Amino acid sequence: MNILNDKLDTTNELLTSRIGLITLAHTIRVLDLSKTIDQHFPASGSNCALKASTFINTLVLSQHEGGECLNDTVHIAKDKALLSCH
Repeated sequence: MNILNDKLDTTNELLTSRIGLITLAHTIRVLDLSKTIDQHFPASGSNCALKASTFINTLVLSQHEGGECLNDTVHIAKDKALLSCH
């Protein structure tokens, strides 16, 4: 059997297993979808409510990863590498 003799270096960079979400988040940002969403959805009357774009973008990212509801987004909010891509 031939065993690979590769060595891995350590890094201080933030890493994530959610690379697909990074590309989707980048696409959302480049297309400026947040602005478009906020233009077409009415502003909430509450000053505590999320903007429509925040709600929709979060839901899209969650569904892309297999989430079924907004409660499935907790791990996205805790992923420091993903959040640093903004």
